[in-house]
Amino acid sequence: MSVDDRAVVWFDIDNTLYSASSRISHAMGERIHAYFVRLGLSHEEASELHLRYYTQYGLALRGLTRHHDIGNVTFDSQLSSYPHTLLDPLEFDRQCDGSLPLEDMITFDPNTCKLFEDLDRSKVRVWGLTNAYRPHAERVLRILNLTDLIDGLVYCDYQVKDFSCKPEPEFYKMAMKQAGISDPSKCYFVDDNRGNIDGARAQNWAKCAHFCEKGLEAMEGGRTKQISNERAAGAEGTDGVDIVTTLDELRDITRLQNSLQHLKQTQTVLQEYVDAESPEDVDPEITKALEENTTVMYAPCICDWTPVDWTSKIAVVLKKNGF
Repeated sequence: MSVDDRAVVWFDIDNTLYSASSRISHAMGERIHAYFVRLGLSHEEASELHLRYYTQYGLALRGLTRHHDIGNVTFDSQLSSYPHTLLDPLEFDRQCDGSLPLEDMITFDPNTCKLFEDLDRSKVRVWGLTNAYRPHAERVLRILNLTDLIDGLVYCDYQVKDFSCKPEPEFYKMAMKQAGISDPSKCYFVDDNRGNIDGARAQNWAKCAHFCEKGLEAMEGGRTKQISNERAAGAEGTDGVDIVTTLDELRDITRLQNSLQHLKQTQTVLQEYVDAESPEDVDPEITKALEENTTVMYAPCICDWTPVDWTSKIAVVLKKNGF
């Protein structure tokens, strides 16, 4: 069996493949709060637990299954009077994600579709990576006309006891296993949640983009907040993370990365030539090209520079010198 060594571009789904302006997060948050209340909690208790579990686990249901044995019909002192039918995680999904009128809230976006179509499939595969259950994720992809442009989908399987979710390390490891990829440097990730991005970077995923519609509102853990690129207290490191406000900006990141890769390749050729020649025999044009190339490569912000393409000049000089 052949191994597919192409890189994987992972896309989150909710609030990433569509805009937060759809207010789906608000509708979802209201349904999750109502579910907590139907478990027998007061509105205050429901609000507190919803926020706590979302903050701690990245998913409210993850906290319920972990601390209240949702799915195992084991009573908890804090949840003493809830109906047994509500204990099923699939019932949670039906009452929350499953009841969302998605067809009235989001629609096909030709720009997003074109972005997916333009990804070079000879070099990358495209997978979805979501904390939602499969029916919701597939429903969103179908509405957005992206189903046939996704190679695979990793989701939270609510039927599995103690399922994992972003940003838990196990979820990213499971995702790589399902995609059949072992090298984290070949994983690229786009998500609207900075905690999920940090979780991916902690697993050494090569390049991550934080989709940040700064200024819009979204609901997280039952609380409405303005979207920003602020990080959780104690979060470490920023290397390998770009911030984009539209998915189309990913094209600019790709172009920049390709330019940088070209510069690195050029640098190698130039340096090999210089190392192979005695100082007095090095062509001045090559020396100048090496200096210019180095300046651009190691500029504090490469985005402020226009890469210099010395390819044709280098080829002529190297050929002239028999290199």
